[in-house]
Amino acid sequence: MRGFLGSVLGLAACATGAAQRTALPAYSPRPIEGGTIRSRGDSAMRGAMTALEQAFRTYHPEISFEDTLLGTATSMAGIITGTSDLSLMGRPATVNEVIGFEWVFRVKPLGIQVANGNLQGEGKTPALAVFVSRSNPVQQLSMAQLALILGCPANPKAPVTWAAAGAGGIWGKRRIHAYLYDDQTGTGAFLLQAIQGTKDCWNWEMVREFKDTTRRDGSAYPAAQQIVDALKRDPGGLAISTLAYAGPEIKALPLAGAGLAVPLTPETITSSSYPLARGVYIYIHRDQNKPVDAKVDEFLRFILSREGQQAVVEDSGYLPLGAPFVLQEREALR
Repeated sequence: MRGFLGSVLGLAACATGAAQRTALPAYSPRPIEGGTIRSRGDSAMRGAMTALEQAFRTYHPEISFEDTLLGTATSMAGIITGTSDLSLMGRPATVNEVIGFEWVFRVKPLGIQVANGNLQGEGKTPALAVFVSRSNPVQQLSMAQLALILGCPANPKAPVTWAAAGAGGIWGKRRIHAYLYDDQTGTGAFLLQAIQGTKDCWNWEMVREFKDTTRRDGSAYPAAQQIVDALKRDPGGLAISTLAYAGPEIKALPLAGAGLAVPLTPETITSSSYPLARGVYIYIHRDQNKPVDAKVDEFLRFILSREGQQAVVEDSGYLPLGAPFVLQEREALR
């Protein structure tokens, strides 16, 4: 089932990427001096960076690259200490990371979204799906409903039932148990912020958290799989995980943000209409009184082009940015 699903989603992602790239601005090289661009950060972005660097060097062979990709948690230290030019992050910078940078430079780091995460691959910043049992009558949810269901209640002992999601009858009286990522992980922190905003709290009477662990035989047991497994044992539950571990006994609900509820697809990720899509970012140090280093600026402009997005999508499994968001990110570089 997962293999078939992966094939279908892969074909859909390719079609989406091709359609989106035709609307992106073409890369127009500008002359720059030679030098080295240094990167530090997310190891899952290695394939994307290799593809981007090789493609960029066809236009600018005078530029070389040094990548030290040991994880997102190491990335911000590079631009703070001046040992790298680019911080590669599989998530937005945390408040503490921004504060640390700002304490040193008295200015916030500039973050540029360079691609969207994929649909289901571990480590490639996949979008998150809200799962319920196939027998659950609820057909869709809004982010406001999720905040009401999962957030800190006025009365912590009051049961939260599926009536909060619009269910009636027997289901409307049934308690909800929620299975989520540990909020001390990158994925969990994203989820908490996406649903709760500045409120740093879940309803702990009903929420159970998971993080990656290992089984007794030493094999990996990802949090995403643990969450789905917990839901499969609890037909009245709600789980937020990835499509990688979906099965016939559960269903992913369409989600509504500011607009109508939409399913999780390559198209809704690329258009940013799906509320729990996630992006990958590059952060740089931009002095308020100086332009961005010319070679760094040129490389980021290349990434935010038709040719750059093609390299990201075809060689790394990430999904492209939609044309309006590419133009928005290019504008941020000015």
